[in-house]
Parts: sequence; C-alpha cells; structure tokens
Amino acid sequence: MDATNRVLLDRVQRSFPIVSDPFGVLSEGLEISGLEVRERIASLKDSGAIRQISAIFNTGALGYRSSLVAMAVSREALSRAVEAVNAYPGVSHNYLRPGCSFNMWFTIAVPPGETPEAVVRELSAKAGGLPALVLPAVKKYKLAVVLDVLEEGDWEYQGEKTELPPTESDTNFRPTPENIRIVKCIQEDLPIVQNPFGVWADSLEMEESELLEVVSDWMRSGTIRRFAAVLNHRQVGFSANGMVVWNCPRDMLDETGAILASYPEVSHCYCRPAYPEWPYNLYAMVHGRSPQECEAIAARLAAAAGLDNFRILFSTKEFKKKRLKLFW
Repeated sequence: MDATNRVLLDRVQRSFPIVSDPFGVLSEGLEISGLEVRERIASLKDSGAIRQISAIFNTGALGYRSSLVAMAVSREALSRAVEAVNAYPGVSHNYLRPGCSFNMWFTIAVPPGETPEAVVRELSAKAGGLPALVLPAVKKYKLAVVLDVLEEGDWEYQGEKTELPPTESDTNFRPTPENIRIVKCIQEDLPIVQNPFGVWADSLEMEESELLEVVSDWMRSGTIRRFAAVLNHRQVGFSANGMVVWNCPRDMLDETGAILASYPEVSHCYCRPAYPEWPYNLYAMVHGRSPQECEAIAARLAAAAGLDNFRILFSTKEFKKKRLKLFW
C-alpha cells in the first residue's frame, strides 16, 4: 500500500466530508484528482481494507438501549450458542475471547420498549440456559476507532487532525417517518460516485442540500457520532485486538478513564458494572499488529493509570461483525 492510500485511509476513518463532492475534498493536498480518489477508495473496498462508509449513529439518541454481554459457553454448547445469539438482528459483534469462564462476548442493541436484560435472558435460554452478564456502559470515556495506518514520512501529506466525536447526544431524535427513512438510508454503505449524497437524496425524494443539512445537524447534535469509514483491522495490518479490564476503585474511575482515553492505541474506553464473579469495572479496547504489541500497550496503560490489577482478553475468533441496522 502506498503513502497516498494510507493517508486516504487515515482521512476517511476520521471524518468523511459532508459535501456535494466529498472525493474532491479528500484529494486536497495529495496532488491527485477526485476521480482518482474515488478509484482508490473503490479499490480499497474491493480489497477489504474498507468495510463500509456510512453514518455511525449514537443508538441511545434514537431510543435504543445497548450493552456488552459476556456469556459462559462450553465447547460442546458453542455452536448452539453462536447460532442463537447471532440470529438476533440487534447483535452486531460476537467474538470468542478465551481465558476465563465468560468466553463469548457480544454487543447487543434493543429497540425502544425492550431491555437488554430481557432479550439476553431469551437468548440465553435459546442457547441452553447459559450464564450471561449484561454489562452496559455506565460512563463512556472514548468511542472512536481510528487505527494508526500511517508510516514514517506520511506526515507530510497529513492535514489537521479532527477532534474526537461526542460520546453522547445533546438532543432527542424525533422518530418521524421521514427521519426514520433517512436513518435507514444513510446507515447503508455510501455509493462511490462523484455525488454520493445526491444519489441518496434522489432515493429519498429530497434535495441534496437538504440531506446534507440534516446529516450535518445530526452530527453537531451527536445523533450521528461520526460519518466515516470502518476499516478491516486485519487487512490494514492490525491482526490483534485485546480487551483490557481493570478492577478500579470507584473514586478513581473518572480520572483513570480519562488517562486511558488519551492514548491513541485505545479505541473504546468505558466504565461498566462489576459482578461478584466478574469484578472488573473499567474497559479499554486496544489494537496492535500482534498480541505482544497489545500486551505492551496494556502494560503502558496500567503503568500510566497506576493500576496493576488487570487482565487482557484477546479475540481469537469472529462469529459476527456487521454494522448494526437500526429500525429493522
């Protein structure tokens, strides 16, 4: 992969331009045309480096409730459990993370009127009555997957880094039929054409300028956390990811969470409830090019936070990973 592609990957995963000709904007400073940018991004999608470019919503702002769930699954029950959990449309990610009794970890979002606890009980029953811990985010310190794909020397192409997106919304989403139609459209993969928002606007029977204004307004309010590309970690060199968990004193949670969130290797950082059988309440996801690199990152985080009571769980198998489709 050449430097231009690396810079494009860096730009589109941080923030995709919400304008009529976004590929022209992405070409600025790269000495290539908007057409070549489109061709390069299309090629990066074909190769699997880019999974999808779309709006990434704050599900809570749209009335959904979400949670991380840990399930204790024996080897014999694994196939049945995976089938039961993956069948629920609100499950977007599901991984095997061995190393403790709670070894299957998945994320779930449930629509208004339902609770994660009730849905997880149903899924647990379908999986054979397996123990499960519901671990919603009590507080979010960071939520932005931006992988460091640049190499030494690529800095000369770089523009100004964007700020981290808000972790919460400051407004209530109005679930009108028109707004729901827009959500269902812009959560899909962006068409790689010169005026992609115009194509979407035509399908919604809107003016392009009106759609651009709606998307921009939702981003400012936090209804949309980011409009960006999601990269395939392994395809861009990050073959390992680890979930680092700490048993952190309650009076240190906010201070420690801020420290962990300041590290670029950390993509997600949350406070979650602890249980007697699982006493960890602070979580940080780290990404590296090997398990050893993730372990080194975890050690640096622990030293910076002054907490050595931690463990790291590696994802060894991916059972499901897809963008959550809202209003299914």
